[in-house]
Amino acid sequence: MYTKIFSSFPRQKLPISEKTDEWRRNCVDAGLRLVQQDNSRRSSKKTKQRNYNLYNGIFDKSDLEYEVQPITGKEYSFPAQMQYRDIVSPIFNLLFGEEYKRGTNFIVRGTDDDTHSTKTKLKKDSVLAMLETQLNGGSEENTTPEEIEKYYTYSYEDLRESIASKVLRYLNRSLSLENEFNVAWEDVLLAGEEIYNIDIISNEPVTKRENPLEIDYLLAPNSFIMDDAELIVKKTFYPPSRIIDEFYEDLTSAQIDELDSEKKDNVLNINPTFDLPQKQYIKTEEEIVSLGDNSFLDSDGNIRVATVIWKSRKKMGFRTYLDEVGEQQEDIVSEQFKKDKNNPDESIKWVWINEYWEGTLIGKDIYINMGPRKNQFRRMDNISACKSGFVGTIYNANNSRSVSLMDRLVPWIYLYITLWYRTELLIAANQGKIALIDVSLIPDGWEMDKWLYYATIMKFGFVNSFNVGKKGEAAGKLAGSSTQNKSLDLETGNAIQGHIGLLGYVEERLSDLSGVTKQRKGSISEREAVGNVERTIVQSSNMTEKWFQIHNSTKQRVYETLIEVAKKAWSGKSKKFQYVTDDMATVFFELDGNEFVNSEFNVFVTDASKDQMALQSLKQLMQVALQSDKVEFSDVIAPYLNDSIADIRNQLKKSEQERSAALSEGAKRTEQLELEKIQAEREFKTDELDRIDANKELDRISKEKIAFAQIKSDMDREQISNAGTTKIVKK
Repeated sequence: MYTKIFSSFPRQKLPISEKTDEWRRNCVDAGLRLVQQDNSRRSSKKTKQRNYNLYNGIFDKSDLEYEVQPITGKEYSFPAQMQYRDIVSPIFNLLFGEEYKRGTNFIVRGTDDDTHSTKTKLKKDSVLAMLETQLNGGSEENTTPEEIEKYYTYSYEDLRESIASKVLRYLNRSLSLENEFNVAWEDVLLAGEEIYNIDIISNEPVTKRENPLEIDYLLAPNSFIMDDAELIVKKTFYPPSRIIDEFYEDLTSAQIDELDSEKKDNVLNINPTFDLPQKQYIKTEEEIVSLGDNSFLDSDGNIRVATVIWKSRKKMGFRTYLDEVGEQQEDIVSEQFKKDKNNPDESIKWVWINEYWEGTLIGKDIYINMGPRKNQFRRMDNISACKSGFVGTIYNANNSRSVSLMDRLVPWIYLYITLWYRTELLIAANQGKIALIDVSLIPDGWEMDKWLYYATIMKFGFVNSFNVGKKGEAAGKLAGSSTQNKSLDLETGNAIQGHIGLLGYVEERLSDLSGVTKQRKGSISEREAVGNVERTIVQSSNMTEKWFQIHNSTKQRVYETLIEVAKKAWSGKSKKFQYVTDDMATVFFELDGNEFVNSEFNVFVTDASKDQMALQSLKQLMQVALQSDKVEFSDVIAPYLNDSIADIRNQLKKSEQERSAALSEGAKRTEQLELEKIQAEREFKTDELDRIDANKELDRISKEKIAFAQIKSDMDREQISNAGTTKIVKK
């Protein structure tokens, strides 16, 4: 099928001189035709539009016409109206909210040889410096080889990687990519596709989510991503004023006059409805063409703008030559390059590579911007591989046509609507029991109103059993002998209950098919055990995880393409940027376009589900750590302000180091205080002992002085006594 489709496409392996304006117009026209022929991978636009309408509460009654009018060919009035009963929006709204809460965490790493060589050299130099320090008797706080390995494995960023990471975070915020991803996530669940266009507008990179209803493309067999699609067609309808605004540099004065001359009254039968859409037509000079994918006016008179992007072929050469010093050099030349026939040292190897071309058709016959696509991106390791700037994914298209989540639920949604419709009919028909009264029992002369008054208000029913029949076989017989007094049972309560049970069954099936159970939506019964609820929620998450993982993979490709677009947009420029992080910190950085453009990067998106589980566990552990005085209050706030596990880990590690340093300093201070206290106690005891010794010495001296004084006193008294005795003897 793929080869058959492209067999009618104009030949692409042509020199640039043969790619004339006529050839380019033929390629645009062929592209518009070919995208209508291959519907084996994508669901139809009618199916996609139905899914979008169902989510918004709009459905086409013609899909359930056999229920609305079970008797064809006649019109009957029923006591109930088939209308949309919303049963799926809570399912989709929950999944939309989960995707928005998950966010996107990414790491940028350089893949070119220069970045790898720089990292290897720095790692080697760090190890050698560490060994040299140890051999020279360095301090005990030297870095170990294990710590160096861990640093270069998890934390180290080359300067170019750091700049690329900051550029991506800046673009992520300035372009509101999270909102674009969230809207595209709706496309995933409703249409089974998501498409982005990464381009350069006004010399700045931009990323825009594209409407799957406006994009057609052809993929290679067994491919479910449109990044390298063979053919891409974007069709939108704009009023002439907007067309002039967007393409004023490319439109001539005559083409603008042609846009203004379009007559809106060329559109016939303009009365579209959601319930029973009518067939619409457009009147042209040649014929009346059905309003469809190939029309150039819509029901409001807007003009079609169709941009066709296709893979063509380009001739280029690898030239080998000798420079001024006699060394062999190699470069790339275009097909217009003329080889010097007189130079035997010069040779050229010609090859054909892929190249994206584009052209825009406005209205019926206004062709503009036809030529090689300005924004196409190549890898250094494969010069032929190129990207168009469009990134997209088809979901569930493995050997089959794409099926979205809404597609799986549609039959049950229609059954739910039908059951409610039939339940309303049963409720309208539920009249209970009706008494059948033989009117011949009513007394003579009584009006029916009088008899009903006494029967309803007074609860009396007067009967004249002697009335005789007046007609038919009952003529002349007593009315009391009638056997017609019965009741008619019009009670439909059991049938209503049965339908209510079926409605509950349909709700359960919708939950099972979507993977969004009542427990996941927060509806938990008091009788359910905590462990059972957790297992139910985990199993429910596993059922939808496939959608999230493919979506993350698409995000990764969007980021990688956005970096390539930024490299081209800012090549040779020096720019300064600033952005605000989640914790309201302002980041400033400067970009050198020449250094940035000569590097290649890969973006690695982390597993959002694991990050969410880690964040939830971290928040719970933070409460315990705060109560046990293991962390500071500012650390507890970190998981609520930042969704990046790596950033939180680094922040907590830094906080731990600061806390450890503070504790170590506190321990040293405490130890110093203890030493000072012991020293003070020692000095106090020494002083006290010295005082005791001094006091003892003073006591000893005092005692000696007292003893000496006593001895002297005794000697003095003895001398006096001896002197008195002598005098007496002399006399």
